[in-house]
Amino acid sequence: MYSDEKNYGLSWLHKQLSLEKAKEPVVANLVLNREKSVFPVNNNLFIEGDNLDALRLLKQDYQSGIKLVYFDPPYNTGKQFAFNDNYQISSSQYLAYLNELNPVRIDTFAKNRIESGEKHTQWLNMIYPRLIHARDLLTKDGLILFSIDESEKSNLQIICNEVFGENNFVGSFIWVNRSIPNDSAHFFATTHEYILMYAKNKELVKFKGEEKDLSSYAKPDCDCNGDWIADNPTAASGNKNSRFPIKNPFTGEEYFPPSGRYWAFSKNRVGEWTKSGKLVFPKEVGKRFLLKKYKSELKSRRKPISSIINDIPTSKGTKELKSLYPEGLPFKYPKPTDLLVKLFGQLSDDGDYILDLFAGSASSVHAIFKLNEKENTNRNFICVQNNEPTVEGSDAYAMGFRRLCDLSRDRIIRSGKLYSEVKSGFSYLKVEFKE
Repeated sequence: MYSDEKNYGLSWLHKQLSLEKAKEPVVANLVLNREKSVFPVNNNLFIEGDNLDALRLLKQDYQSGIKLVYFDPPYNTGKQFAFNDNYQISSSQYLAYLNELNPVRIDTFAKNRIESGEKHTQWLNMIYPRLIHARDLLTKDGLILFSIDESEKSNLQIICNEVFGENNFVGSFIWVNRSIPNDSAHFFATTHEYILMYAKNKELVKFKGEEKDLSSYAKPDCDCNGDWIADNPTAASGNKNSRFPIKNPFTGEEYFPPSGRYWAFSKNRVGEWTKSGKLVFPKEVGKRFLLKKYKSELKSRRKPISSIINDIPTSKGTKELKSLYPEGLPFKYPKPTDLLVKLFGQLSDDGDYILDLFAGSASSVHAIFKLNEKENTNRNFICVQNNEPTVEGSDAYAMGFRRLCDLSRDRIIRSGKLYSEVKSGFSYLKVEFKE
């Protein structure tokens, strides 16, 4: 029975049924198809079938064994590509569902809530049980990554808070995926998507960071202490002891930090650093002294990764797919492999398993091949794609791909051939129900 008198959270029609669906026992097997497998096989798996069934079956051997689960689900935009991205139902259908529960539709305050259900209900019922099972597959330091746009982002974040706990929300990347179009009808262009991150235990998650750009470090004066750059000698915080005069030993000129600033070092350091050459004083009046920062003094050569990714547009993924398929473009808006290399590289290591539940154009597997060759590692993939028919009239259909799983498999094979040093074989499994 629908009720507003519940704990804080997101409610929708048949949410409880969706939860019960997650608890249903497994009634299928994963059956090896040797003809569709690519030898020599290793730990990589391609699974044809519904990803909810696949999740239930994977728990038998991979419970708490997957480092990363990647969700790139249909965004529920209401459009059709090579696949159906429309989980929306008509007003009459949705009201028929509600009438079964005898809802009280009274005024405009209730109207928007009810009519929003037309768009979101089926999508939420699809994603909810998959989140629950995916969480159980994660290692204790594992994460789930979600590619999503505005269509379902707010709903997804609320139900992820419920499944993982809001305290395990790691953060989100804003992926700037396109430039502003010139012909925007309303003079407003959405040029980004999101990548949400939830952990099984946020306290155990650590990013690797990115390499700092050290190209500006040099040794123009043959300093025996090594390469250096000029550093700011002042700081934004301090106390009265951090505001003292520094005397130029050549000109007698005294220096003070600007108003509101403080020296970034103690008075005792001045003599020591002048002797070592870390502080360099000019021999002309009116010029400021120089504070050297040596490369050898860096505590780390890595910096935190930014939450904004703005140098990997969707067009890069399209070009990659075109290079693999000169005969046509079987999938629109494929994720660029560089985007996934960036994410997977930060959050996984050699020997880890990465699970992609909505394989689609198999960009994730292509990215794993690229990452393994780049870092000389052997990350393993498990990807799942159902046998949904491609949309008649789509480029994928015209190219001869009748099922999405056939397209995914073909992309894996083609991209695997680009990386001779990478083990790109896989076992092809199919979800088959018991009689």
